[in-house]
Amino acid sequence: MDDQFLMEIMEINEKLAEAQNEAAIEEIESTVRAKQNEFTEHVSKAFEQDDFEKAKEILTKMRYFSNVQEKIKLKKTPL
Repeated sequence: MDDQFLMEIMEINEKLAEAQNEAAIEEIESTVRAKQNEFTEHVSKAFEQDDFEKAKEILTKMRYFSNVQEKIKLKKTPL
């Protein structure tokens, strides 16, 4: 995993941890959803080109964002 990507994930997780209202959470969720859509397009292209290493890398990144999406769901769900 490249350092820039890991920093991006850390920043998103920090923003989510600090989010105090629904609007802040929605903004983070929108960013994560956009990234997931972007990765979906890229992974499709990688598979079409039989570039399985690239597809594996993208799928790994998607998993990180999927974990963030789960954290968002938990934060939105009242205890």
